Amino acid sequence: MKRDENLLEFIEAAKSQGVSDDSLVGLLKGHGWSQDAVYEALAAHYQKLTGLKVPIRKRSGAAAKDAFYYLLAFSTLATWTIGFGSLMFTLIENWIADPLAQSSYGYATYANSALASSIASILVAFPIYLFVMRLIIRDARLDPEKLESGVRKWLTYIALLIATAVMIGDLVTVLEFFLRGEFTSRFLAKAATVIVISGAVLWYYLGELKRPASDARSSLDLRDVGAMAGASLAIVIAVVLGFLSLGGPSNQRLVQADNKRVADLVALAYQVNSKWHSSNHTLPSNTEGLLAYSHKDPLTHQPYEYHAKSANEYELCATFDRDNRKDTPPAQNTFWNHPQGHFCFALDPSQSPAQQVY
Repeated sequence: MKRDENLLEFIEAAKSQGVSDDSLVGLLKGHGWSQDAVYEALAAHYQKLTGLKVPIRKRSGAAAKDAFYYLLAFSTLATWTIGFGSLMFTLIENWIADPLAQSSYGYATYANSALASSIASILVAFPIYLFVMRLIIRDARLDPEKLESGVRKWLTYIALLIATAVMIGDLVTVLEFFLRGEFTSRFLAKAATVIVISGAVLWYYLGELKRPASDARSSLDLRDVGAMAGASLAIVIAVVLGFLSLGGPSNQRLVQADNKRVADLVALAYQVNSKWHSSNHTLPSNTEGLLAYSHKDPLTHQPYEYHAKSANEYELCATFDRDNRKDTPPAQNTFWNHPQGHFCFALDPSQSPAQQVY
C-alpha cells in the first residue's frame, strides 16, 4: 500500500501534541481514511522514532482456518434454517388443514417424509453449527482483530445475501399459493415463519458486522449466548412437535408396511381387472397365475384374500397395523384408506383401481 505523506505528516504533528493512537484512528476514519491506511501511517511514524521496522506477526494458515470455520458455519446455518422452515411449514399444513391443497391418499406419506427429512437436517446441522460458532467466538475473544478480518466480512456478506435471497424466494412461493386459493390463515402463518427465521439471521449477522474489535472481549458473551439460547429453544420446541406429529421410527415402520400392503392390493386389482377384461368379463376364481409382484403381506407373509362376490364385484382383503383415515381430514379420505385390523375393499372390475369410489 502506498503511504500518503500528508497523512504521515498529520499523524506526526498530532503525536507531538500527545494525541493517543485510538483518538487518531477514530478521527481519521471519521474523515474517510481507511483503517489500513491509518495503521500503515502509524507504523511508519513509530519506525521513524525507533529506527526499527515494525515486526510482522506470522499467522500462517490463520486466514484459511477462519475461512473453513465460516464456510462450515454458514453451510450448516443454511441447512438447519431451511430444515426448520420446512418443518414449520409441514406442521402448519397439518394444523390448518385445507382439503383443496392436498392430494388425498398420498398426502400423509408426503407429509411424513417431509417431517422426517426436516428433523434429520436439524438434528445433524444445528449441533455442528453451535460447535463451530463456539470456536469462532472463542477465537474472536482471544484475538479481537479477527472481527476486522476481510475473510470474515466477505463470507458474512455472502451469507446475508443468500439468506435474503432465500427469504424472498420463500415469500414469493407462499404468496403464490395464497393467490392460488390457499387459506389466509395458512398463508399468514407461513409468511410469519419465513420473516421470523430470516429476520433473526439478518439481525444477528448484521449486528456482528457492526461490532468494533475494541468491544469484542466485553460484548461477545451476552449477545451470542442469548442468540444461541433463543435459537436452541425454538429448535427444541419445533423438533418435539415434529416427533409428536411423526410418531417415531417404530410408528413410521407400521406406516410403511401399510403403504406397501395398499400398493400390493392396487397392483393385484389391476391384474384382476385385466383378467376380467380378457376373459369376456369373467372374474378369476383365485389369484393364482396373476402377474402382480406380490400376493403376500410384507411382514406376516400371509397371502392377501381375494373373493369374487359376483360377476361385477370382488374383494381384496388385508390386515393393517394402523387406521390411516386419521392421517388426513375426512374430506381427503379416498377409497384406499382403511381402518386398523382386517379390512376388505369392494372393487368393480370395470373401474380402474386408481378411480374407485366409495
